[in-house]
Amino acid sequence: MTSVSGPRADPAPLFDLVTGFPPDDAVDVTVPMPLSLAVHMTMLESTGHSGDLALLRKIYIRQARVTARLVQDRHLADAPASARLRITHIVEERVPGTNGLRPHVHAYVGATVLSPDGAAVPVDLERLAVVADAEVFPDHRDRLAEATAEQCGLVWGETPWGAREIAGPRWLTERVADLRHDDLSCRGPYPRHQIVAGRAAG
Repeated sequence: MTSVSGPRADPAPLFDLVTGFPPDDAVDVTVPMPLSLAVHMTMLESTGHSGDLALLRKIYIRQARVTARLVQDRHLADAPASARLRITHIVEERVPGTNGLRPHVHAYVGATVLSPDGAAVPVDLERLAVVADAEVFPDHRDRLAEATAEQCGLVWGETPWGAREIAGPRWLTERVADLRHDDLSCRGPYPRHQIVAGRAAG
């Protein structure tokens, strides 16, 4: 898992992606990408722009690793630096029942904090939900905007439905406006208690 700045160690893995599955008491922190970027990627896929789409996929996978780490760092901001969460994340590109690409991250979080004194401290679900909305989703969105602007030339700006979305062309704006009220949530490969980041974030 990719590190970001700070003294805290990376999260411990919660389960093995090949042979395991998250425990029943795990929490699924689901982090979507901005809808305009998903629609843009769908257009690239449908029109055969495989090179541009591959670059965006690479950017997204890299940013997903940082986002999984951020779930820990923001949730444990006031905890000792040696405290850690158990997190395994999965990137999915599609939402069942929805046409087109809808990339998103499922960060499965273990129910307890790995405390330095060995105590089994429960993860604060209320705090996790607040952090997911107020910090994890905006950071995820803004890092994607910055990386795709720099590497792909995409232009981002504020829209009536989001604080940061791809600005134009007109067809993209109209398509996003049509889709923005749809239920684009995904239960993921392992249905668990779910927190969908960004539902309360502007």
